[in-house]
Amino acid sequence: MKKIIARCGFRCDLCPAYVQNSSTAADRISGAAGWSKYFRLKVAPASMRCYGCLAEKGKGFEFPAGDCAVNCCVVKGSLANCSECSDYPCKALNERMTGVEKVIKRFRNKIPKKEFDRFIAPYDARTTLGKLRHTVGSNGR
Repeated sequence: MKKIIARCGFRCDLCPAYVQNSSTAADRISGAAGWSKYFRLKVAPASMRCYGCLAEKGKGFEFPAGDCAVNCCVVKGSLANCSECSDYPCKALNERMTGVEKVIKRFRNKIPKKEFDRFIAPYDARTTLGKLRHTVGSNGR
């Protein structure tokens, strides 16, 4: 599968809820269990079917919420993702990354790499967006 980067920098292609990664009941049960274990998110396995924020509205899991400040900002600015923004990293993005970064710090090198890569790494937006900014220039363009 090709790399799919959400507007906030999450890696949809690696996310256990992404539709192509959650095709079986076992995939959805495993994904929901991982989110519960590492992020304390309670999501019913049946809801683990996300098309991502780049897809048509109303497809699958409701992510991001309609009032997601990051998604709204990127769309309003006609950007592909936050890496292209001259205000990177802004307050909204930092707020989004704070929770994930706490989980990264808590579990990096403390759980099997396979679990880290499956349940935590897809949401390391700072790393993903930082690589994009480095690749295309300091202002993301």
